[in-house]
Amino acid sequence: MNSIDEIQSCVTENNKIHIIGNGTKTALMTTASDITILSLAGLSGITEYQPEEYTVTAKAGTPLLEIQDALRKNSQYLPFDPLLAKTATIGGTIASNLSGSRRYRYGGIRDFILGTTVVDGRGQAFRCGGKVVKNSAGFDLPKFFVGSLGKYAVLTELTFKIFPEPPDFTTLQLHFDTLDDALSAIYFINQSIFELDALDLEPDTNQWKMFVRITGTKDTLLERTQRFLSVLKVNTALKNSTELASDATPWESINDLSWVDESKTLVKIVLSPKQIPALDGEIQKLNIQRRYSVGGNIAWVTTDNLVSLSTILESHQLSGLPIVGKTDSAIIGKSIDNVLSDRVKHVFDPENKFC
Repeated sequence: MNSIDEIQSCVTENNKIHIIGNGTKTALMTTASDITILSLAGLSGITEYQPEEYTVTAKAGTPLLEIQDALRKNSQYLPFDPLLAKTATIGGTIASNLSGSRRYRYGGIRDFILGTTVVDGRGQAFRCGGKVVKNSAGFDLPKFFVGSLGKYAVLTELTFKIFPEPPDFTTLQLHFDTLDDALSAIYFINQSIFELDALDLEPDTNQWKMFVRITGTKDTLLERTQRFLSVLKVNTALKNSTELASDATPWESINDLSWVDESKTLVKIVLSPKQIPALDGEIQKLNIQRRYSVGGNIAWVTTDNLVSLSTILESHQLSGLPIVGKTDSAIIGKSIDNVLSDRVKHVFDPENKFC
């Protein structure tokens, strides 16, 4: 679809519709023959960019890479650090709520979306929210579209807050003997004065690796890094540390999901750091590839045994969202029942067209 008129016609003329962007999140695609695929890849382009106001507006099918390139020219960036930035669209990112590791410091997509233009289940086009940061009147409806998986309405245009890009970065690889040691360090860091840009955790043979990103200016970054390490050595069970020569390398691998085994299904699990030990103790028995991102608040796991993983998640009252790979269910583990979301769905899509 290349225009809102075409989208409106598609919605009014079809009974069941599945919305896609660039098709990068294969587990979220449908294979049902009776459902019409509505692609937004043709609805592309930045429609308004005000560097001085720190806002950007783009059509839903706009590639993330195009937006990031435009922001980079003014030393600005999307603070929620979208995943699959080389291939995904901005609309698909919002619908699936896929923030990256750098959301650790400033928050996720919901914290930066200002407004949306949508087409509802009746084929009506209208705008929710605004295009300026100071607009706070009314119900903050745009946030409901974050993670909605296209089930409320067709997103056609989106407006975001953006931030100035920090001048310099340093990435440290920290080693801990046990998961408990690493999690204790995370608890300490979260309560300390240090404001890290990102913090991820992953198993490595008989130990655990923590990736930490520190930002700052060239004249202060070295001092901040040394101070951070010295405090950690005194207050945590830090075994050793390494400063990575290329700051971008680990984060690019995490962001583009190049670490994922392509033969398996990637699942996103929202949790708290305190839930990790019990969950990790069970999923490691399934030989599951895993990493914990955003300070331990997101688990990324890959598996070819979704049934067993779903059972484990349900026993821990956790839900999982398959992102890439094959699946028969949009959600595994604990079912998600939300009365408010159901009401919003009914208002936007009373005939239940979007699926």
